[in-house]
Amino acid sequence: TTGAEDGHLSAVLKCDHAAAQSQVYAELVANRLAMFLGIPVLVGVPARTSASETRLRFAALRAAEVGLDVYDFTTDDRQDTDDDSEDVLPLPDGMYRNAGHARPMTLLATKYPKEVADLAVFDLWIGNEDRALNFKADLGAKDRGLMFALDQGSSLLACRPTVDQSLAWLSRTDFPSFHPFQKLVNARYCGAMVERIASMPDWAILSASTYDDTVGNVTIDEQVATYLALIERKRFLGELVDHVLL
Repeated sequence: TTGAEDGHLSAVLKCDHAAAQSQVYAELVANRLAMFLGIPVLVGVPARTSASETRLRFAALRAAEVGLDVYDFTTDDRQDTDDDSEDVLPLPDGMYRNAGHARPMTLLATKYPKEVADLAVFDLWIGNEDRALNFKADLGAKDRGLMFALDQGSSLLACRPTVDQSLAWLSRTDFPSFHPFQKLVNARYCGAMVERIASMPDWAILSASTYDDTVGNVTIDEQVATYLALIERKRFLGELVDHVLL
């Protein structure tokens, strides 16, 4: 290709395990759905560590973050918001605070309101209650920076340890029951994403969630069951967003 150069990228390799027996499939499907909807997620591809290995993995690509003031939400947060001075705006009632980083979270929601709302609605649709700390953002940029999510491996058929348990939870209209962005999102942006998901063609969801063969531990029948679960979850997504996020 004209102008192409050889280069190297780092990647995080993920595989199925006892606590998430369908993690690879969940990552691949969530990645496909997110790209169709324009959700800012870390790009990943199926991979094997060698030609002789039969186990499929998910390779999450790690792009260079040089020059970005990427806030690390994974660090231990020792700041006590109860010690805030009186001139600091109070935190929203009902805000999720179990993961810490309360003030940076409010800054994140202020700086990237659309991305935060889009991601929160998307997580509710795919049954991802493991979003806390699984995102990065350039909070120090003067204007617009970069915000993206990573690790969708605890969604869809990996939201619970087994496929059957996951399908049972995906059928629930009250799942997930919380989100780290709750009470921080813009209602108008949430509504727009609900409408976008609701209008997503069934063929696109089928294409994103089904393959021509078993993927990791997930059979074709189970892939079709995922597709049907996503179709059904579109029907009550608006009510779930109202209950959890707003």
